[in-house]
Amino acid sequence: MKRDDPSRTAGLNPTIPKTETEERFLNQTQRNRSLGRVSVHQASRFATKPRKSNAGRKPIDVVLMFKLLLLQKLYNISDEQLEYQVNDRLSFMQFLGLSLADAVPDATSVWLFRQQIRSAGLVEALFEKFETYLLSSWLSS
Repeated sequence: MKRDDPSRTAGLNPTIPKTETEERFLNQTQRNRSLGRVSVHQASRFATKPRKSNAGRKPIDVVLMFKLLLLQKLYNISDEQLEYQVNDRLSFMQFLGLSLADAVPDATSVWLFRQQIRSAGLVEALFEKFETYLLSSWLSS
């Protein structure tokens, strides 16, 4: 079965309704620019591999990739559906800091990033740090 095969995402609703809590989460997290500090230190340990050549696509920002994982976890969607939703929804693009002209990471990039942080043992640590960040920012506001 090909990756672009529509039967892989059959049954998934392409228009996911947003609740008020989810909208508040996206808006508040987007406004607070310190989100990048949550994951950059740990995630950059594995993401900064020396490049053999300057040819090819430039590496995708680890904070952007972490934000993609947050959206995926919040909305419980597949990699393919995440790619589609980011291209479709302005609120997702705003949360990620992307403009309409920016390229959206594809489903394979999301999968590879998840595999990298999983193999580095960083999944739990990153989400725990993010949870701490959320609690401290919401308690202080």
